[in-house]
Amino acid sequence: MKQCPKCNTENPKQAKFCRHCRYEFPEATISGGSLSPIVHLCKVREDKYWIGSIIHIDWQIDNANTVTINGFDVTSLDEYEIKVDKAMTVTVKAENDYDQISKDLRLSPKPLPSILSFVPSTYQVQAGNEIKLRWDVRNAIRITLSSSKVTKDVSNKNYIKISLDRDEQLNLTAYAEDDNIYVDKTIDIRVLAPVVIHGFYADKDVVVESDKVTLRWNIENADSIMIEPIMKDVTRLSSFQVSPARTTEYRLVASNMISRAEASLSVGVRTLPKIDINLGETFAKMELPPCNVDLSFLSDSIKEADVDVWMTTAPSKTIEKNIWKEKISRKWKEIASIFGRPKH
Repeated sequence: MKQCPKCNTENPKQAKFCRHCRYEFPEATISGGSLSPIVHLCKVREDKYWIGSIIHIDWQIDNANTVTINGFDVTSLDEYEIKVDKAMTVTVKAENDYDQISKDLRLSPKPLPSILSFVPSTYQVQAGNEIKLRWDVRNAIRITLSSSKVTKDVSNKNYIKISLDRDEQLNLTAYAEDDNIYVDKTIDIRVLAPVVIHGFYADKDVVVESDKVTLRWNIENADSIMIEPIMKDVTRLSSFQVSPARTTEYRLVASNMISRAEASLSVGVRTLPKIDINLGETFAKMELPPCNVDLSFLSDSIKEADVDVWMTTAPSKTIEKNIWKEKISRKWKEIASIFGRPKH
């Protein structure tokens, strides 16, 4: 006898269907075979893989109604694709109405290529001179060195000497067996060429004093540019305005770490006319006409009016305000009439 997994009804061993719920028994129950799922094959297809690789899991399982990989139903699939981010375990589970079985696959990706160091003998080199590059790379099947012009295979080397004629960005790339898996490192090399001054110009050769002149220049490979004698740093400029007060020779000085260059030009200045006047001496030499004024007539008039007494002597008794104002007014009128007389 055999028991139905659905309704637990006892059925004859040769029964294909449950006599109670009509459940269809697997063929193995009729022939006396195993009622549990049977895993014939479960493996990773790829022999080698790395972190970041895409791998495929193959399986062959009999007597199973459902197959899952890490909880994902793959019953209707022929393969399962997964990206390996780290060492991990993949669980394949097969089950039917009677039993379930699982199998663990341990994913152990190979170590990634790594660049421990990539350094030049110098980061600045004169044009045409050689530079030595060294590197230390692990777990790489293939190594390449790339510039803007060429890519070289340097798999069996740990250094190389090259010469450069311009600034370059050099890239070292280390590959695993799978070319999609790689690491790289970049360094920048500055190539120094001699300073070249192609021209130094002024828009005017001769100017009037205080007029403006524009200086222009065309220079290659300079890190620093100065205009003398005004000592102006114009490194980031291509022109500059000056206002010379006298005829001046301007000198353009350009330099970098390996060279220095100079260029000169002269700007003529027409000075404006000037008049120098010494006011002290001028006034000292001036002759002023004499001016005689006869004021003798004032003596008797002032005495008669008693102006001096009135201005210097305080009254001896209290005077009412209206009387005091009247007297003062009368006195001023007398003084005014005296000073207003015509001269004889």
